[in-house]
Amino acid sequence: MEIRNDFPLLNSSTYLNTAYVGLMSKSLYDFRVNFELEYLLEGDEYKLNAYKRLDMTHASIADFISSQKDQTYFVPNFSTGIRLVLDRLKLGTNLLFIDEDYHSLLSAIEERDFNLFSVKMQENIESAIANALENNSIDVLVLSIVQYTNGLIIDLDFILELKNKYPELLIIGDATQYIGTNVFNFSESSFDAIVCSGYKWLLAGFGSGFIAVSDDFLRLTNSTKAEIQTKIFAGHFNILAAASLVFALDYLKSNGFEKLIEKNHILLSKLRKGLSDLGLKPAYLSRKKQSSIVSIPYEESISKILEESKIRFSHRGNYIRFSVHFYNIETDIEKLLSVFEKKGIV
Repeated sequence: MEIRNDFPLLNSSTYLNTAYVGLMSKSLYDFRVNFELEYLLEGDEYKLNAYKRLDMTHASIADFISSQKDQTYFVPNFSTGIRLVLDRLKLGTNLLFIDEDYHSLLSAIEERDFNLFSVKMQENIESAIANALENNSIDVLVLSIVQYTNGLIIDLDFILELKNKYPELLIIGDATQYIGTNVFNFSESSFDAIVCSGYKWLLAGFGSGFIAVSDDFLRLTNSTKAEIQTKIFAGHFNILAAASLVFALDYLKSNGFEKLIEKNHILLSKLRKGLSDLGLKPAYLSRKKQSSIVSIPYEESISKILEESKIRFSHRGNYIRFSVHFYNIETDIEKLLSVFEKKGIV
């Protein structure tokens, strides 16, 4: 089956908004309906079996991101997960962040009794971070791998360099806008903890996410695997969401995830070139590496034209944000560009 045919919404709109919500496939819908039959027919067995599968759930996540199974944990979403991670840090921690980062990340930081240092969002963000680390005694760096407003992607080689230079620096990443768009190897990434929601690029539906932590994270926070596990699973968890996440990860792998990534990079290059040729100035286009988010300066008139043309997008900060995933095709890009041309937006 052509993957695109598995997503009914694509028949009625041009969907360039996966960074906001990933689409549900018919395959996932059918799986969820059948999965819930166990709850309907078996009652308590549904919950008992879910706890028996929890180890397998963590193994599936760990396999997808190359983390250690017993240091990988299912959580309901990024916002919960990042707070669980930050709660392992001691009071008075010197923490560095990007001042225009994801709002839920910023609120989680500000809720806690840390000594805060920030850098402004800018094209040479890595240099700004390096300077801040050079001039301040920083214990923890927290950032989104992909900035949600403009699509700037942090150079992962830079993260590796930081870890080599500052081996006692804890590096915590929001991976929600990255995992599912590229292959991610946690064990080789130099991140000490990552948190990710599954309802965007992983197409797993709402209520799904995960945490992975490194040996250094456990050591530097005086945490144990058991403590983290106990904290996360203090109450019941979303059984349907956990099963959906496992299904979604298997779906990506079975459909040739790496080939899907290559196809998507081609579409994104076409989109960036097309917008540039029209003079619409995609954000941070000169950076060597690009994400699956493409943003142009916000104008209300452009926003209205897109809505009238049934093109799904997001308004984030000072940007109109387009996000391209593997169920998109060249026709989607061509339609967007043709709308701009026909409306005289050049």
